[in-house]
Amino acid sequence: MEDDFSRVLNYAVEFYLKRLGLIVIFSIPLLFALLIPVLAPAPTYIALGGVFLRTGSIPELSLLKIVLVAIGYIVALFLIADTIVNVNIIIRSKRTLTTIRGDILSAMGNQAMRILYIYTVMLLLLFIAQLLLYGNPFQSWIYPLFLLVVSYLLFFVPQAVVIDNSDTIGAITRSARMALRKPGFFIIWTVMALLALSVVEVIADFILPGIFASYFVLFIDSLFVLPFLLVLQTQMYMEKYPLAR
Repeated sequence: MEDDFSRVLNYAVEFYLKRLGLIVIFSIPLLFALLIPVLAPAPTYIALGGVFLRTGSIPELSLLKIVLVAIGYIVALFLIADTIVNVNIIIRSKRTLTTIRGDILSAMGNQAMRILYIYTVMLLLLFIAQLLLYGNPFQSWIYPLFLLVVSYLLFFVPQAVVIDNSDTIGAITRSARMALRKPGFFIIWTVMALLALSVVEVIADFILPGIFASYFVLFIDSLFVLPFLLVLQTQMYMEKYPLAR
């Protein structure tokens, strides 16, 4: 396991540093995606470079605000999905020694929509779970456990869509199969992500005051930290192909 992760980490760092300029350009939509919920008329807050919705305040929103929030989140999810597709196609072309053909480029929209659909269903499931557990004395441990299981099984869905060109059911199946076969990858990635995001948050709070720190974290995470984590995640998925090692 240590040898596998060392190889994957070396691939990820090498690719990230070599293509940093291109990755940053492709990650600009991710920055806009995270800014949209902040600017939308919704009870949101920024933490660890992410934007989160206060579900307890949803009943206070008017129907118009709920519609605007829903539209904003859909647009944000599509931008995130499109960024994931773009970066994954570049990685796929390098690890499998193939070229980025016109048919792959033309498939970006379809694959982004597929990822958008899966992520939307996932968020709806999480949202429904939050509503069902609202006020439940066991919510503090039931919901995190449910979130962990869903995130774990769907961890490699974007890679399954782009790398294997899987349909919705196929992507979920391949993701769950890879996650169950390599649980250590998910654990290590989660720990690395938490540490990286926390370090950026601490540094920002130390050098910048108040709201400026939050937006600085959002900027750094969107263009540098999250893209690297995406590269690492994809390199982990590519380990299923012996010839790509």
